[in-house]
Amino acid sequence: MKINYKALVLIVIVFAVIGCRKYSDDYKAFLDNHEVIYPGLVTNSHYNTGNLRAQLYFNPSPDPSITRYSLSWNNGADSMIVNATTHDPKDTIKVIVPSLKEYVYSFKIVAFDDKGNRSVGQEINNVRVYGGVYQATLLNRSYSLVNPYVLNGDGSVTVNFEKADSTNLSTTVQYTDNNGELKEGHLKKLSASVTLPNYKTGSLIKYKSYYLPEQTAIDSFAVSDFDEVPILANKSLFAPLRLPGDIGSAYGWELQYLWDNNFNEPGFHTPGQTFPFWFSLDMGVRSTLTGFKMYQRMGGSLYNAGNAKRFELWGSNDPDPNGSFDSWTKIATYTSTKPSGKPVGDNTNEDVAFAAAGEYFPIPAGTPEVRYIRIKVLDTWSGSAYFHALELNFYKQNR
Repeated sequence: MKINYKALVLIVIVFAVIGCRKYSDDYKAFLDNHEVIYPGLVTNSHYNTGNLRAQLYFNPSPDPSITRYSLSWNNGADSMIVNATTHDPKDTIKVIVPSLKEYVYSFKIVAFDDKGNRSVGQEINNVRVYGGVYQATLLNRSYSLVNPYVLNGDGSVTVNFEKADSTNLSTTVQYTDNNGELKEGHLKKLSASVTLPNYKTGSLIKYKSYYLPEQTAIDSFAVSDFDEVPILANKSLFAPLRLPGDIGSAYGWELQYLWDNNFNEPGFHTPGQTFPFWFSLDMGVRSTLTGFKMYQRMGGSLYNAGNAKRFELWGSNDPDPNGSFDSWTKIATYTSTKPSGKPVGDNTNEDVAFAAAGEYFPIPAGTPEVRYIRIKVLDTWSGSAYFHALELNFYKQNR
């Protein structure tokens, strides 16, 4: 049987055209015979984090028919409406979303036109919101252990701090002036010290630091509590405590010269004796100590001669008059450090400057308050069994 292929092709084409006509308009049934319109999209959407809130911002769509934007979060469970006040894409619309929890959010922005048509929507993801959990991790910026503060000749005090953390914004320092008024100073992130005028000597200095969790955050966070800058113990209350077994003085360098605020010779010098030996002093009042400085004899004795290399610090509130150690508690054992590490007799400029500023030794946290101090010398830089020093500064909490 012969097949007319031309006729067959023609029949197929006819049926195809009929089929297309039949289904080409079927989509209209799903759209209720209405055209779908999608309003224009916003651009450059981003956020600034905050304290239990966030700021969203974006450049508006140039579509003039847009009347409002819907912002939603928590998978659409929460939302807010923002009116379209501009259609200039050079402008920026900023929106504060309040009353959030400390969490990481995703926000969706949907534009609506004047006929109720909506855009496909855009998301701003990974929006971290901060709150009390973050705040609880913050610590106040550390004051300088080596040189917490300096009393200046004009009646002011300069408080020194360690390098700030990268997220630190500022630190507020509170103090009392000579008129009895509470005053504040402010330390910026890049500053290492702050000077407080008309300072009432011996009064409390406390400080609190502020942080930005992110560089563009709209809120800063303060550390929950103030910390105190330790103050110099009142050396006018100090007195020698001479107990049986304590070593004496020699060459006219007396024990009380260790707290006479004279950082030049003479200081305190002991006679020669075998190690260990010790001396004691009365601070006059009980104090919670945070640290102390020992000032070496300088010149040829620097990191040499009878300057202490290893020693112990002991404390008591009721020393036994027989001079025994039974009523004393050892606070810590210390080793003097030479910055250059060079051998005895070979000192660098850094070594000289470090010693001249006084070598700082920290008191372990949690050490109970004490009134009486005993220093037990275990070794000197030269190994000679005698001791000398120019001055002692004890730092304490102001309580």
